[in-house]
Amino acid sequence: MTFNETKNLLAWTVSNFPAMQERDMGPTAKLWYQMLKDIPYKIAEQALFKLLATAKFFPTVSEILEVVADITNQEADTAAKAWGEVEKAIGHYGHRREAEALESMSPRTAKVVKYMGWRDICLGEEIGVVRGQFLKMYQQVAEREQKERVLPESLKADIKRLNASMGTKMIEEGER
Repeated sequence: MTFNETKNLLAWTVSNFPAMQERDMGPTAKLWYQMLKDIPYKIAEQALFKLLATAKFFPTVSEILEVVADITNQEADTAAKAWGEVEKAIGHYGHRREAEALESMSPRTAKVVKYMGWRDICLGEEIGVVRGQFLKMYQQVAEREQKERVLPESLKADIKRLNASMGTKMIEEGER
């Protein structure tokens, strides 16, 4: 999204909140641009309009990013549906064909299964307990992915670079 497109979004928002019309929105435009520039304009516009339809207060960047994440989320599966994938894989592949079972699942479901252990899930004696643990862990993974999805791509890249450089620095310090 360009800076002019960001200013357009801000103009729509200010129009919705007349009390903001007399304020200098320059700093807000710069912040919105920095935080939203990785989002295609049409998606950002759709998210903003969805947000403005119910907003009682001037929206924050985080609120806009949350709506963007909601409308672009392709993995809106439920924990119960994911457990259904696991049960189907157990019946079809058993505990000995883990790789094939994991391939048959959605990425998030497979991630949770790996965390818990395929064999442990399959051979668990208390399936109700295993199911409860799976559902809870699935929800935690989904929430973490949602938080990561909200972050702008440029910020994710900066964090990744910072983590990589900190890891290198920590290794170097450990060698001394």
